Amino acid sequence: MELRNAIAVCLITLFCATLVLLMARWLDLQAASRLEPQLARIVEELEAIRKSGGMALGSGVAAENESPDDALMVYYFHGNVRCATCTSIESQTRDAVESTFASQLESGEVVWKILNYEKPEGEELGKRFDVLMPVVVLARMKGGQIDDWKRLDEVWALVGNSSAFSQFIEQEIGRMLEPEQAEATPADGSTEATVADSAPPELPGPESVDESNPLRAPVSADLPIPADGASLPVPQ
Repeated sequence: MELRNAIAVCLITLFCATLVLLMARWLDLQAASRLEPQLARIVEELEAIRKSGGMALGSGVAAENESPDDALMVYYFHGNVRCATCTSIESQTRDAVESTFASQLESGEVVWKILNYEKPEGEELGKRFDVLMPVVVLARMKGGQIDDWKRLDEVWALVGNSSAFSQFIEQEIGRMLEPEQAEATPADGSTEATVADSAPPELPGPESVDESNPLRAPVSADLPIPADGASLPVPQ
């Protein structure tokens, strides 16, 4: 009798476990059926992005194949091997750009872009800019073409001084954004004085001579002019 009861309990337990498993699978199928349209839509969107060549990123960050018509490109080139110094140059440059030129990044006037000069997506520009090691390059785009560019090799000497590094990056970007103003103003920020603005120093007139000093007293026109070889009379 006890054996029958035990077998019955085991059968009931097995039946309940099977029922629970079937219900769980049914719920999973229901959830999957609800998610299937959304997943299919996401797959379609990703496929469309892949066919179009990539996705343009916001906040002034360019995709690998993006080439804006009019903007200042701030490139950071790196190779396949990344060292700690290279990573620091990248992070410090990005911090300086994002902190000082946030509005220009938002408007697209400044674009931050990272490229590997040892891979196809960055090889052509790397050769054009003579990139042989990780470095920052500024390139001003006009009409989809590179109008001017400058490679900032100095970042390697300044990477250990974060304040000097940031100041250098900000100054160079500012000069590239406003080249005419940078050429008109000297590097120290001073302005050159013109000839018209400068006047010769005013010479003292007769009224400014100290007559109490005999050595500074004016010479009278009534004094006799000595002949050749003669000397003036010495006053007593």
